[in-house]
Amino acid sequence: MIYGSLYNPRFGRGLSPALANILNTVRQYDLPSLPLGRHEIDGDRVFMNVMELMTEPAESKRAELHQEYLDIQILIGGEERIDFGLPDSWESNDLYDESKDLQWLDIKRSPQTLNLMPGMYVIFFPLEPHKPGCQITEPKNIKKVVVKVHYELLL
Repeated sequence: MIYGSLYNPRFGRGLSPALANILNTVRQYDLPSLPLGRHEIDGDRVFMNVMELMTEPAESKRAELHQEYLDIQILIGGEERIDFGLPDSWESNDLYDESKDLQWLDIKRSPQTLNLMPGMYVIFFPLEPHKPGCQITEPKNIKKVVVKVHYELLL
């Protein structure tokens, strides 16, 4: 997991060239005015999902896990808490859905929390469990972009 801000003047330093290029491409968009839905950058290898949602108490949500794609979650508006854990810190009776690259689970050991404000991003790599859309203090309407990056682009 890596997090940072799109507004950092030293943005992208320390990231792999592939991730820095993808984030630089995303920064070229007027993110607040993007319509909801899917926006392709490089076909199924890199694409963005723009969404609006109401945050909820963390206790009412389940975490997610991906095997094929990295998630780059960028908050555009509002405030959001994301809980996350380390690989092998979770349990699940749900099967992995290959068609959605998604497994629902519960983080059982050493959960961590990150609070996002507009312009912040967090990168979750495959097999890193994360629970986005959690409220910080009270439910808030948020707008965010989730950039999906196929792991092969980082090899």
